[in-house]
Amino acid sequence: MRLRTTIMFFGLFIMTAARPALAEMSANPIARADVERWAAAWNSRNIETVMTLFSPDVVIYQPSNPKPLDAAGSRAFFSMIYKAYPDFHVELTDVLVDGMKAVSVERVTGTWSGPYTDPVTKTVISGNGRKFDHPGAMLLTYRPDHKISEVHIFWDQLMVDKQLGILPK
Repeated sequence: MRLRTTIMFFGLFIMTAARPALAEMSANPIARADVERWAAAWNSRNIETVMTLFSPDVVIYQPSNPKPLDAAGSRAFFSMIYKAYPDFHVELTDVLVDGMKAVSVERVTGTWSGPYTDPVTKTVISGNGRKFDHPGAMLLTYRPDHKISEVHIFWDQLMVDKQLGILPK
């Protein structure tokens, strides 16, 4: 009986301690509208608008970067992307939401018109006017305040490199 009482006490304690966070999540769950804000922010081509989506300690896993990006790294990298591809555009093709995670399935297009800085070599490559059009997916982890704390970006770099006329090394 004593063990049962102890287990019940700890269960009640945990439920009570977690209640504010659970209440906030259930009162204000993420939804398709959060992912639509994600796409709209990218399509604004305004880095300040994009950065408002992220928590201050955001971590972004982007395939062409050798290590995950933090907020400062994200600002620098995606600012450069907007200069390299000034018509960068995201079209949502599907959205899945489960709890505090969402998947944004996208069609991403743009024209390589400006300088691109390779994240690995730091080599600056001038744009060549070629276009890219590729599918992509983003796994987004949200906090209860609807700020994104983690992003995993998936896209076919070889497909894009071929479209842009970049030869694989």
